[in-house]
Amino acid sequence: MSARDENGIRIVEAPLGSDVYRQSLVLREAVLRTPLGLQLTAEELADDALRRHFCVLSHGAVVGSVSLEPLDQESLQLRQMAVAEDRRRERIGAELLEHAEGFARREGFKRIVLSARLGAEGFYARFGYRASGEPFDENTIPHVRMSKDLA
Repeated sequence: MSARDENGIRIVEAPLGSDVYRQSLVLREAVLRTPLGLQLTAEELADDALRRHFCVLSHGAVVGSVSLEPLDQESLQLRQMAVAEDRRRERIGAELLEHAEGFARREGFKRIVLSARLGAEGFYARFGYRASGEPFDENTIPHVRMSKDLA
């Protein structure tokens, strides 16, 4: 995101327990849980230790977040993609996804899988992700499995 650094926007890794990680939890709660009447659970927070977390910072504040969890030596699962509601349509989600794919390639992974909320699958499809299987409920709302093979 070097071109956007001039505007105070950059992607950083958010180590577990760091201030950036704590800000990402607030964002994830606001975007992914509160609208559904849910809260982050202790189990979800414990699962965070298995993942790498990346955040988009704008002038020091987290405005986007994503987590990546290795499933095996070839596959990563993209989880907890969240962009602040007032910052959507600024390519923040696209840049997070591009960063996640670059990280996956550098680490030797060949595939990214994810569960997209119905309604968000079009976003991932624009980047080459393909849906498979039937929709299923996760956290009380319908999702679809999607994946992309990294070339």
